Parts: sequence; structure tokens; C-alpha cells
Amino acid sequence: MFKKIGIGILIVISAICIYLSVAKKTTITVNFVDENGTKLLVKARKYYGVPYTLLSSGRLEKKVPGYKPTKSFIFFHTTNQKITLKFTSKNYKKEIASFNKAKYVAATFQPMTVTAKNGFQSDPYNTARTYNGKKTGKDSLRLIYSENGINWKKLHVSYPRLNVRDPSIIKIADYWYIVYTKGIVRTKNFKQWEKIKWPHSKIFVNHFEWAPEFFKDAKGKYHIIMAGKSTVTGKFHLYVSDFNQKTGRILNNWQGITGNNLPNNMIDGNLTYHDGKYVLFYKNEDVTTNKLTMATSDNYLGPYKSVTLNVNLKGYDGSEGPEAIFSGNTIRLYVDTYKFNKKGQTIYNGIHYTKKTGRGNTWTELKPIKAPFIVRHFGVLKTK
Repeated sequence: MFKKIGIGILIVISAICIYLSVAKKTTITVNFVDENGTKLLVKARKYYGVPYTLLSSGRLEKKVPGYKPTKSFIFFHTTNQKITLKFTSKNYKKEIASFNKAKYVAATFQPMTVTAKNGFQSDPYNTARTYNGKKTGKDSLRLIYSENGINWKKLHVSYPRLNVRDPSIIKIADYWYIVYTKGIVRTKNFKQWEKIKWPHSKIFVNHFEWAPEFFKDAKGKYHIIMAGKSTVTGKFHLYVSDFNQKTGRILNNWQGITGNNLPNNMIDGNLTYHDGKYVLFYKNEDVTTNKLTMATSDNYLGPYKSVTLNVNLKGYDGSEGPEAIFSGNTIRLYVDTYKFNKKGQTIYNGIHYTKKTGRGNTWTELKPIKAPFIVRHFGVLKTK
């Protein structure tokens, strides 16, 4: 009897092997998204298999480490398929705990229409983009965390289905707030996201309100600093608005900063109150080289006194999005580095950092951070 069973099993196995070898393969093209429908990969992936066989979770998870598919059984059909498959965090509780305990957390974005090539990623939407917040797929929010500010890990969660660019992050009570070009969201669990109303201010040219950031004043109160294109002058300037920490609303009571030697066009403001002074970093758009600038003042509205930073860009054509972290008399400055390729496109190599100690203007050689993807203009929060 057992002999007959064994022979039967061998026959079945042989039949399966013959089927797998001769059956015509079909495809499943998978578009990877998280549970909120936000893209995880720039391009869909195509898988091959014979009809009625299973596309294993393991094959899918290799493309999006840290995530797992919400659907377990996906079979190849007799015809080709195109599917959008949702993924959820593989180690949600552990990662959230690590994020909450990390010394540094940061909000960044990932362009989702172009793939990286040789460590660089182009950005076809980096000028005068329209941010309507209704469609996804151009720039997706990403959160990262680190213990030393150099080696970063990605938080594998479900992100808001919005176009997010140049984000800044803070935590107030149980909420994490993220402000970006152009909008503001908050979350308690990194699953559900609440988009907070932020009406357009008529003092700015619509869609030309860039890189808003949180900062704390001398009394510990949060404000927003942002670059806006004035409807009066047609120039970019840095403006400050108050922020309601209870409701999360930006009050839109914008006031321009002042200074004796400010440029006509300035963007990407990063402001920190440190050691009794307001220290502002920004990008000077009036010059073609050495755009990185630092300014100081006794008041967050100014007047500021500016000085061009002595930072060697080491072969890059430029950098933007300065973000400063202070530790005693040492400043670590992060910047988003870029080059221009032969086609004239701007291509980005990701965040690099430089440091200086003391009152001088001598900065160390630029070095790249380490992260699982090309990290772009980000907002960094030192939590301890």
C-alpha cells in the first residue's frame, strides 16, 4: 500500500515538474504602494510565472525591505495581470519605538517619477511646481532616524497620500507635525494623517511659497520661517509667521526679516536660537557661486548681519536646503548637493554635511550621510 502511495506521489510530482517546464509563463506587473496608497517604488516591477502558481511574498519583499504585502495569496493567471498591491510595515511597533527614542529624526522626501542613476537623481519638478495635494506620485514623504546624525535608517510606515517637498518636523504633546511645500500635516501613529488647513496668503505669488520650517524662539514658542515670492517686488524673501501649538494652524501673519546686507533673493531659511542669538542659514540666489550664507541677530525678525560661508563644495555645482544642528560651540551643517549634467538637468547626490567649531568661518570637507535612499532637502530635529 505504502509503495503505491509513494508511486502516486512521484507521478504527481513528475506531472507538476512537466507542467512547470512546458507551461507558457505569464506576468504580474506590481505597482508598490503603502496602506495609504502612497508610492513605495518609482517604477512597477514585472514578475514571471506559470498559471496557477503563487507569486511568493519573499520575492515581493526584496523590492521593499521593511514592508510586507497585505495580501498573502497572489496567483499567476493564464493572461498577464497589472495590479496595485498594498504593503504594511513589517516591524511597526519596533520601528516606532526606535524612532521615538532616536537622538535625531528627520523628515525628507523622495521624488517618485525618476529613478536614481550612479548615485544621482534628477528632479524634473524642482522649479515653480504646483502643489495641490490631491494627487500622489511626484514626491513622497519619508521619515528617517539616527543616533549620530550620520548613519540614518528609514521608518517603514504608511505615509500621507500627498505631494510633499522640503519638509520640517517637530513633536508637540502626542502629535508629530510636518510642514512642507506647501502644506502641514500631523499624526500620532504614522498611519493616519490629518491635513491641517493652511489658506494661501495674498502677499505671496501663488505656488511660490517654499521650504517652510519650524523654529523655536527664546521663550520656547514655535514659529514658521518660509521663503515667499512677493506679489509687490517679485523677489524671494524670508518671512516669519506665528504658529498655534494647540490647533496646528499657521496664522499667516507673515513679516519679512530685515538686515543691512540681505540679498534681493533668498530662500531655504533655517533658523535656530542658540547661545543668546538667532542664527539663520539660507541660500543666496543673487550670486552664482558660494550661495550658502549665515546671518545672526538678537531678534528673529532681524536686523541680521550676513556672511558667506567658506564651504568647499568639492566638485558640486551648488547646494541648498541648509540645516544646522548645534552642539556647544560646534555646528554641523547639512546641505542638499547638486550638479548640472550634460543635458543641463539638475541632478542631486543627496544630503552631505560639514562642521565648524568656534567663531571662525572654517568648515570641514563635505561628507555624505549614509541612508538607504538618496535623501533630499530635509528637516532635522535633535531630540536629546
